[in-house]
Amino acid sequence: MASATSLPTLATSVQVLKELGEQMGFKGIELREFIKKQQEMEREERTKQREYEKEQRVYEKENAKLAAEEQEKQRVFEREKWNLSKRIRKSKQKNQKSKQKNQKSKQISLYF
Repeated sequence: MASATSLPTLATSVQVLKELGEQMGFKGIELREFIKKQQEMEREERTKQREYEKEQRVYEKENAKLAAEEQEKQRVFEREKWNLSKRIRKSKQKNQKSKQKNQKSKQISLYF
């Protein structure tokens, strides 16, 4: 049978605990105390497990939130980069037209 260190951690039946306690030599009040202590330890373990799972869910939710925020930042960055690129192209086109206009003006002034 299982030793005290290898007890199942979740919901061991009273009957199993009783048999284990008897095998370990407990009787009467000692046996009841053994069962009570084992059940208490199992409750604590279940509580710890629930707390751990809750923390995991919070952690995963935070990670998902941070990932979504990072994606949004990247999307905004890409949009701004595209807008800046568009403004630069327009500015270059405007400068090019201005240069062409100036060159035509110079050519016309040479005739006069």
